[in-house]
Amino acid sequence: MNHLEFLYRLPGMLCLGLLVLLSGCSKKNESFNLRPNLNAADDIVIAERGLVHTFNLLLRANLDSNIIKTGHGMIDQALVAYIKTSNTFNFLYSGQRCADSAIRYGIISIRLSGDFFTHGTSAKISFSGYTEDTHLFKGSDSLVNQGISAQGYLVMESIVDSLSISRDSVGRISWYSSLSYNIPPLIKFPPDSNSPVTMTGSAHGISSDSYQFSLQISSPLVDDLNCPWLRDGLMQVSIPGVDVPSGTIQYMNSSKCDNRVTYDFQGNLFNWWINARKLSV
Repeated sequence: MNHLEFLYRLPGMLCLGLLVLLSGCSKKNESFNLRPNLNAADDIVIAERGLVHTFNLLLRANLDSNIIKTGHGMIDQALVAYIKTSNTFNFLYSGQRCADSAIRYGIISIRLSGDFFTHGTSAKISFSGYTEDTHLFKGSDSLVNQGISAQGYLVMESIVDSLSISRDSVGRISWYSSLSYNIPPLIKFPPDSNSPVTMTGSAHGISSDSYQFSLQISSPLVDDLNCPWLRDGLMQVSIPGVDVPSGTIQYMNSSKCDNRVTYDFQGNLFNWWINARKLSV
């Protein structure tokens, strides 16, 4: 065990100064209370990971002709059941660690109104006892196929009008978003890393420590289906009423597949892992 791993196992790790030390981040101004910023940023990453993972399950299932034909299969650690008569996909998790390091339980159910790749088709995503690393998801996500964009991408618009995610026994994330998943033309199964899905849009909500936040994707998030984490992209984040009311969250893994994410709050840099065991506060 190296010294950073040893520090992570020490009790009392919630001390922000220790977290700054072990993450290898650079805190520019010690007079700022950045805990609200880190809390909101971590909650954004947690919510985003769940939504992107769910979308990827749906896309992969619809690209897999064997699942469509036989009505069953497996994606990562999820058992997949496709009910043709109701055009519904059920993804069942029973506690295995997935490729993105998350341990998942429960069911994600997605019902489509028609063919996934057809303009106008809608999809309703619901969660039943679904957890990611003990974070319980309650609510739904609604998708609509908006057709082909001027750039030739198939656009799936996601509207989340109420999603609640438990952070711990007392803290709960409230999430609302309007996101667009831009699927490259001629996408095939297995997916091609050279033509990843990209994401644009905005979100807002209340963090698990009760801080209001909002975000705007300023550089599209890159969702390479061959990598379990977002590869690239930048979000502008606003957290009103705190010492540092704005900052950025950036995925900086375009040259490789890893789970690093960087927060920048007025020059105070925090280099974290998306892995739930390494997120900051």
